[in-house]
Amino acid sequence: MKLPTRILLTCAAIGTAGGLLLVPLNWISASIAAAMPLLYAVLSGVWTVPFVVAFALIRRPGTALLTGLIAGIVNAGLTPQGPSAILTSLMVGAMIEIPIALGGYRSWRAWIWYVGAAVFGLAYSLYSMAYLDFGANPVWMQAAYAVIGTASNVAAIWVGRSIAARLEAAGVARGLQPRQAAPAVAARQEPAAG
Repeated sequence: MKLPTRILLTCAAIGTAGGLLLVPLNWISASIAAAMPLLYAVLSGVWTVPFVVAFALIRRPGTALLTGLIAGIVNAGLTPQGPSAILTSLMVGAMIEIPIALGGYRSWRAWIWYVGAAVFGLAYSLYSMAYLDFGANPVWMQAAYAVIGTASNVAAIWVGRSIAARLEAAGVARGLQPRQAAPAVAARQEPAAG
């Protein structure tokens, strides 16, 4: 799919800014994942915010992936994750796009975003628990980790969509969205965080 230059530049700007904001978070997460896993679970959704902003603002196929790719490239050279940051960012971008893609990019309703975030958040929590060898922890802590990680991803959707709604209200999205997606953002978005 061919994207206009303005969309490519918008994804690049959001991806670069988001990637730079994620650099300290990657360093923090690398140091706390094993020692403070519940705090790591709280922070897990933050990675999705830049990709949600781009996807909700532009509302075109591939924009969360492209933004993720750019953020991952920024992180690859500046964080302990190295090149795996690119794959992680692409994975997060894909997980944001998949729920909307399943509907052929025709429906951008909020509930789709939240259901997708809950499914992804739970799946990621279970994966990261295995990665962190979390099985030795008490069952209550394992359950808390999964619930907190899922809630963090759902909250990140709200934050990202709220930022996109504010940017759209400020006129940033003019000319970025397909014609059928552009009108009446207020009817589709929850109120901006305030």
